[in-house]
Amino acid sequence: MIFIFLKQYAIIFSVIIMKNYLIKALAFKEQVRVFLVNAPDALNEAIKRHDIWPSSASCLGKVMTTGLFLGANLKGEEAVTVKYNAGGPVGSIIVDADANGNVRGYVGTNHINFVNNDGGLNEKMTLGDNGFLDVIKDLHLKDLFTSSVEATGDIATDFSKYYVESEQTPTLISLGTLIDVNNLAIINGGVLIQLLPNATEDAITYIETKYDILKKMSTLLQTHALEDILDMLFDDAEIVGKLDIKFLCPCNKDRFSEGLLTLSKKDLEEMIEDGKPIETICHYCGERYEFSVDELKEILNKKGK
Repeated sequence: MIFIFLKQYAIIFSVIIMKNYLIKALAFKEQVRVFLVNAPDALNEAIKRHDIWPSSASCLGKVMTTGLFLGANLKGEEAVTVKYNAGGPVGSIIVDADANGNVRGYVGTNHINFVNNDGGLNEKMTLGDNGFLDVIKDLHLKDLFTSSVEATGDIATDFSKYYVESEQTPTLISLGTLIDVNNLAIINGGVLIQLLPNATEDAITYIETKYDILKKMSTLLQTHALEDILDMLFDDAEIVGKLDIKFLCPCNKDRFSEGLLTLSKKDLEEMIEDGKPIETICHYCGERYEFSVDELKEILNKKGK
């Protein structure tokens, strides 16, 4: 009886898929770079904090995934901001990510939920089809690195185009997001495959044979670990790095105080004359910070120095 119980437990345990991490790999004789990620918890944190409805949430999740891909290629304290707006009702989708697996994001309009006739989410109607994708990298140099390409409402294709046009790196991206009936993400991730400068025509031909697998990304992320998906794509893949992924917003009251310090003296004086505390809200995480009249006076005094 004990043996049967343990055997059943082992079967149940074997189907648990580890999530919320990203792996970096080299493949095809080190001619190809591969990033794979599945991080539903980061998206769910954003959903809960902002009360984001399904089709808006699904679009945010895919932009968060691409932000994580961009961040995974950075170093140290470098960071990246992605602004995606294809002109649809969801408005701008803003995502920040860094080299350490931290990500945060929000959408312009939270309560959007368009569905297809089959019940699936209609991301095209949510996103629109005419706008811009902006990538702003903070590499801790004198100036920020900024690049912009057209946004068509196909997030994977648009980011692939960004890599080709702005970083001169042929890139294939496949994304997958699934939102359940409770409006929480079951999976949220995808794969990025890039040709390195030493890539041959054989590498391109090989990747083309894997298109059928890449089209099933949502299903694969539900049923397979990232390492298993990597093995499906490449026989010789070598994992060279791993990042734990989490939603992290570094906002705090001091930072908002610094923001208030950039206001004009006139604006600060009007707030003080009103005689009421003011409340500031972080767009990324929804945290609220209240400043009393006395605190506003202190900020005004600093401005006068």
